[in-house]
Amino acid sequence: MTRQRSITFSSPAARLQYLLLMGLFRLAVTRGLYGRFARGLGRIFSPENAAFLRVNGGAPFRISLNDGYWTRFALYRFPYEPEVAAALDAAQGQVPLFCDLGANKGYWTIQSAAMFEHVIAVEASAKTYAALARNAGDLPNVTLHRAAIHARSGETLTFLNTHLSHASARLLGATGAGQGDQTETVTTLAIDDLVPAGTAALIKLDVEGAEVAAIDGATQAIKDGSVLIYEDHGNDPACTPSAHLLGLGDMRLFAIEDGIVPMPSVDAIRAFKTDPYKGYNFLAAQEGSPLLAAMIEGFVTAV
Repeated sequence: MTRQRSITFSSPAARLQYLLLMGLFRLAVTRGLYGRFARGLGRIFSPENAAFLRVNGGAPFRISLNDGYWTRFALYRFPYEPEVAAALDAAQGQVPLFCDLGANKGYWTIQSAAMFEHVIAVEASAKTYAALARNAGDLPNVTLHRAAIHARSGETLTFLNTHLSHASARLLGATGAGQGDQTETVTTLAIDDLVPAGTAALIKLDVEGAEVAAIDGATQAIKDGSVLIYEDHGNDPACTPSAHLLGLGDMRLFAIEDGIVPMPSVDAIRAFKTDPYKGYNFLAAQEGSPLLAAMIEGFVTAV
């Protein structure tokens, strides 16, 4: 499905800021310059300036114009994550439930709300959750949770909100917090406590280093035929989440950036990830999942 976008602005000044920012982005010769340009203009203009992105006439996604990540990837380099859009298209009409886990500010929550009967979105960071609620809180078929996806529900974890990173939150590791970083505690939720037993769901997992624990909390969902869209980052040569999924047995993994391509081994995943700065989205499900079979057919017929 072709994604068509429309953009409106919070004020005439926001429109001017957007036009200047898009012009500056054309001059960016390194990755870091995108964020510097966005933050630099953000110090000149009001921090409340925002663009509202609508995709295919759907609900608006609010993008702060001082946000170097979302201005770059959702505005300047639209369409955003087309492989995820393709996966949603392939699952539409095949399953009632989409779970956006590590939902950030709700881009995929909003897109999926027009495609599935029910959407569950989970975000750990309090600040990012507030933006998620602002974007998607009024959608009638969306349920929001502020929590961390992990192996078991009801535990408390300490998360790190990394200064200047788009990633909403990640587990506090041995390196601790850097200057400008903030920590917060949050309660955990397991996927098996979100997805009703016997339901096959499409589950997007973007949990910044907690992928293995999240997968361990999805045992029943996987058995019931759920399909995971998960991230394996280019800077992880061990391909940790993919290796864990393959180790479960009877799992099928696919690359989805150009159609759908089987990834039978960690070596295949590693060879596919050529950019160390990029997070790669893959598909995973248990062998025999009817939802997976329907999605494979959807990818094939979309070509």
